[in-house]
Amino acid sequence: MISARICLKALKLATAALVLALGSQFLCAQVDPAREACTPKLFQHSVTVNGSIFKTYQEHDESTESACLEVARAGQVVFRKVEDEGSFSLGQIADPEFGVPGIQPGTDVTGRGHPEMIVSYYSGGAHCCTSILLFELEPQLKLLSTLDVGDSSNSHFERDTQNGSYYFVGSDESFAYWHTDFADSPIQKVILKPVSDLTGNLTFQLDQQQMHRRPPTKEEWQEKYLPQARAAFAPDAAFDNYYAGSALWGQMLGWIYGGESNWAWKLVNMTWPAEKPGKDEFLKEFCGQLSQSTYWPDLQQHFGDPPTACAQGITEAAKKPK
Repeated sequence: MISARICLKALKLATAALVLALGSQFLCAQVDPAREACTPKLFQHSVTVNGSIFKTYQEHDESTESACLEVARAGQVVFRKVEDEGSFSLGQIADPEFGVPGIQPGTDVTGRGHPEMIVSYYSGGAHCCTSILLFELEPQLKLLSTLDVGDSSNSHFERDTQNGSYYFVGSDESFAYWHTDFADSPIQKVILKPVSDLTGNLTFQLDQQQMHRRPPTKEEWQEKYLPQARAAFAPDAAFDNYYAGSALWGQMLGWIYGGESNWAWKLVNMTWPAEKPGKDEFLKEFCGQLSQSTYWPDLQQHFGDPPTACAQGITEAAKKPK
């Protein structure tokens, strides 16, 4: 579960005119008082929607690198976020190559009944890092949520063609670099649904219905899934002298996130070579790593009856200091 970061305190700066009362709530600007305002000469892009003006600024040369986002209403800056590197982008821009649909600014993507604005921040650098800032524009302007999506720069909102609601497509990088290099690390796709509680707090939770994976047919199991998993035990598949290659646990993650975890355990039992030791130790380490995922509280509800070694790994991981 990704917790929404909702600002509830009023921003009161006696000398900086950055206060704007919005009914019973205020938008809390994420501003370091020591930092200057976004430099006008570095202006990059602007979008006006429902009375809010979103502006981005960026500077990149041999001596200076910075990125800035400002939001203004009624002639006053009510939100500012400054980063020492990277860039901000406004809205969700279509990218057909990666299956990202365009979403018009002001679209209600959470189902709360109010117009919203999507802003993305990318830090730059190898394998890092993207955050999605989601603003609600009416009846008050506020930052609803910040989703940290790691290296998943193509994470995006998408519309359900059947009911018209939106969901969020991201990834779980819990197994990135786990006993293998990044290129061979299984990155699990996740589908999240926005959920608002009675107090208006917003969270994003695994959409188990959208992610559900049907059990394989006998032919699929014999001709596709078993051969793919057996490839994990080839001499050149194990990385850093580990028990098996990622072709095994990558497929296991697919079944677990698809709500069919029993097929993950069948996969291990049917492909692990009889003469090869370490199966229980692998299951213990795998499940311990899985339990560290951001999405574990949601996964745990549909985890079924895991092998004893797996359950031990989860218990041991829970005892380790965070």
